[in-house]
Amino acid sequence: MDRVGVGLAALGCAVVVGLCAVPSVAFADQKEDDARAVYCLDPARGPDMVRAAVQLDVAKPVTGEPGRLLPGPNRIRTLTVEQWYDRHPKDFGRVCEAVMAARSDTPGPAKDEGGGGVRDSALLAALGVVFTLFVQFVERGTSRRRERLTALTGATGTFSYEAELYLTAWRENVRSPHGEVATARAALAAALRGLALPGARGRAADGLGRTLPLPDPLEAVDAKSAGGARSWSPDERAAEILRVQAELSATVAEARELASSAAVWHVRRYIRTFRPSRSGTPPRTPDHEPRGGPTTGA
Repeated sequence: MDRVGVGLAALGCAVVVGLCAVPSVAFADQKEDDARAVYCLDPARGPDMVRAAVQLDVAKPVTGEPGRLLPGPNRIRTLTVEQWYDRHPKDFGRVCEAVMAARSDTPGPAKDEGGGGVRDSALLAALGVVFTLFVQFVERGTSRRRERLTALTGATGTFSYEAELYLTAWRENVRSPHGEVATARAALAAALRGLALPGARGRAADGLGRTLPLPDPLEAVDAKSAGGARSWSPDERAAEILRVQAELSATVAEARELASSAAVWHVRRYIRTFRPSRSGTPPRTPDHEPRGGPTTGA
């Protein structure tokens, strides 16, 4: 999983934690509203509420009735404080807040007698632990993938380097040792298998590992010439080297594509499907086919 994936996963966990916390916050707000309503709807505080409403210019007083007021924009209907609470809750809440702030006997925050605060804290703590474990799991997966890609990149470079050295030596001596190339080839095949990619990418990696160039030393002589086995001519040897180098270039390109993201790999595969390459690069020779040079004699 790349950094974007980790970020999205972390964001998802944060959203879950937030959604779990919202009900607790809403419940606490409701309890505070209930406490204010009980306090401000006390009949003994009716005159105080009316005076405060008049002072805040949200209502007019009713002459001779200290517990009634004329609220709202038109201020033509006489209401009790209870009726005002039902019909104009926003103005009532504003005035109630002012009255509570001006008096010293206002109730404090309601106690959580049901243990909801402890329960919510435990829930958030548990979610925090789950979130931490999830992030650690994602980070470990990302680290393993990075290590595999690093191994693939290194193995690809080593194989390409050893193959070029072998071809350079084979140009001068057809019996040049093949051991270093074989070791590098085996390491690259193991790195491709170690990617453990899903679906089509995994099948492509396995197929590439089975068909890597130079599984065996190049032929020391042209055994298929019409006149029998004979030594390679300089031109034939150069042509054979070019053929193997073309296979090697295609192999390196495919390995590098497998090291890219899944989206990039699938896009490139789609493009190749509908726009075949015109470079003239010959396909890689499967392991079961001979790796010799030209089949015609001089």
